[in-house]
Amino acid sequence: MKFSIKQMDLYESLNIVRRAVAKNKTLPILTGIYLKLEKNKLILKATDLELGIEYSIKVDAENEGAVVLPAGQFLNIIRELPSEKIYMDLDQDKWQMEIKCLNSLFKINGYDPDEFPSLPQVEESARFTLPGAKFKNMLQKVRISTSKDETQPALTGALFIVKPEEVRMVSTNTYRLSYVDSPLQTEVEENIEVILPGSTLQELNNLLEDEGSVEIIVDSNYARFQFAGIVLISRLIEGKFPNYELVIPDEFNSKFIADLSQLHNAVKRASLIAKLDANIISISADDGVLNINSSEGSSGYAHEEIEIDLSGPDQKINIDAGYLIDVLKVLSEEEINIEMIGPLNPLVVKNESEDGGKFIYLIMPVRAQA
Repeated sequence: MKFSIKQMDLYESLNIVRRAVAKNKTLPILTGIYLKLEKNKLILKATDLELGIEYSIKVDAENEGAVVLPAGQFLNIIRELPSEKIYMDLDQDKWQMEIKCLNSLFKINGYDPDEFPSLPQVEESARFTLPGAKFKNMLQKVRISTSKDETQPALTGALFIVKPEEVRMVSTNTYRLSYVDSPLQTEVEENIEVILPGSTLQELNNLLEDEGSVEIIVDSNYARFQFAGIVLISRLIEGKFPNYELVIPDEFNSKFIADLSQLHNAVKRASLIAKLDANIISISADDGVLNINSSEGSSGYAHEEIEIDLSGPDQKINIDAGYLIDVLKVLSEEEINIEMIGPLNPLVVKNESEDGGKFIYLIMPVRAQA
């Protein structure tokens, strides 16, 4: 295995596949990146057995071959090399890769590529294509509500529903919920319902570009996403997702419209004090003004006011400031619509896109710390 490649091209390629490298060292080979040279194409792969990523790039090749190199060490070396051409030559007897760039020379020991697990073959139960920008926008809005509680596996991911004329995603950690749908034409003949892991949502969000499309293949165990030369394969979460439709309120008592930027900044400032305790803030809508208060305690006190357009009676609720900040960060509109029912019911953020798609975000009330 012998080839040359520009430093930046190799570094960018490694940054793509490293996202699937295993973080624990139970199986050392999974902490590496698989490289295989076929003609003038360098194929890079990484997997932690739950998520796998493959990417290929053209190189100037002399000899074909394959090896697995330790990801952290390899990536650190390539990152620090000058932005020049890199020459790589594998000693297959030792699985040792020689790396040359100008006056720099490195030799790093790797693993036998035959020991590296193959990425799963996804059976073509269903195949469809989504616009990359639309899909990424949906991912951004649902990934914030996934749970970290591994005792409830279904909640650590997002429900992904694909219909012939609609795509829907839902996530919840029981304290908040994200729901987003979009009227998209797909090639599916029957409805698809799977649960994508939270780590998959995160990496798709990191890798997807605003241009182009993503081809998706789903079977009973895996989902395969292909876009911009990248192949990402994810294991699906088994289990039943809760009936989210029962949680979303059908009506509200009061509604207000606020400037998104003003609300975001005000909540962030109030959180500077609130997060020193339990990060709970009190929100009260009163006569065209939204009051945002932290609990007064040993850390201090914060009060913010912004003007709002309020319809309905005055309302007050205590919520987690972080949950509100999370949704304000993923919205891009100038104004935000918030519905309230009462202090014991969820605060609801709603948004409708020009194409008729909906975004609903629920935050459950909490008791303020005494």
